Amino acid sequence: MHAMLRRTLGDQAHQHGSLVDAGRLRFDFAHFSALDPTQLAAIEVLVNDHLLDDPEVRIWHASRADAEAAGATALFGEKYGDQVRIVDIGDFSRELCGGTHVGHGSNAGPVRILGEASIGSNLRRIEALIGRDALNYYDSERCLLEELSILLGTRPKDAPAALRKSLDALATAKEELDRLRTEELQSQANWLASQAHRAGRGWIVAEKLTGVAPDELRDLALEATRRIHLGPAIVVLGTERAGKALLVAAVSKSLLDDGIQARDLLTRAATAVAGGGGGTGQVASAGGRNPEALDDALTAAIEDATRLLGPR
Repeated sequence: MHAMLRRTLGDQAHQHGSLVDAGRLRFDFAHFSALDPTQLAAIEVLVNDHLLDDPEVRIWHASRADAEAAGATALFGEKYGDQVRIVDIGDFSRELCGGTHVGHGSNAGPVRILGEASIGSNLRRIEALIGRDALNYYDSERCLLEELSILLGTRPKDAPAALRKSLDALATAKEELDRLRTEELQSQANWLASQAHRAGRGWIVAEKLTGVAPDELRDLALEATRRIHLGPAIVVLGTERAGKALLVAAVSKSLLDDGIQARDLLTRAATAVAGGGGGTGQVASAGGRNPEALDDALTAAIEDATRLLGPR
């Protein structure tokens, strides 16, 4: 792994720690950027190609000076005496190392790289499976690919193309659904604006809706205030979602100058549905655990809106 990282990334990809355990390894190294999947795949291929060649692992001893003169790599953080132990793996890796090793490269393979990530400034970590654990992982990937192929109704080698086609079709369908939903909400905003009734110097809309998501409820309230052109408007909407009451209030921008904020419409309304709310400026929201009281909450909001708008 160390040798192939240096060959692929450069000599700066120096080891900064490792863990070799039953069935897995962790390798830390210096590098200035993340490795993309193509690089990881290339490194994995190089590692396994060398292991499959079954290189001999040769151990010999020499002075540190002679070992370094022979091109041996000293590992990060290790302390060495005058006499050092050198490990050669075939003709591609020579390192100073005090650990034990297999006699041949094929004893250590195959290697399946799971991924890599940052562990600090200019430090990366690769994690991989080895031996039988790697083979078991390959088997699980093969089973997943076969299952995916069955679901897509195609052969394993054609699964990626079939999945891309399905995802493209799904994205197109979602765009169309979003477009239709936007049109539906615009139509609903127009309808809400048409329900406005005069109160004092402004107009009020208070309605209970169904099948509306929280963000849609907020957008509808704001859009309805914009579509009421007869004067300043207050819009309060309520809905039931997942067994809870949701309320949204919105006010025309002109009312903000008069000190009327959306949250002023929801104080009593939130209490009616056994909840609370918040927000500042033109829009506010509230929720409660008692959706059965939504009608009472809207009635309270209408009363407060009428009071705040005052006489004509």
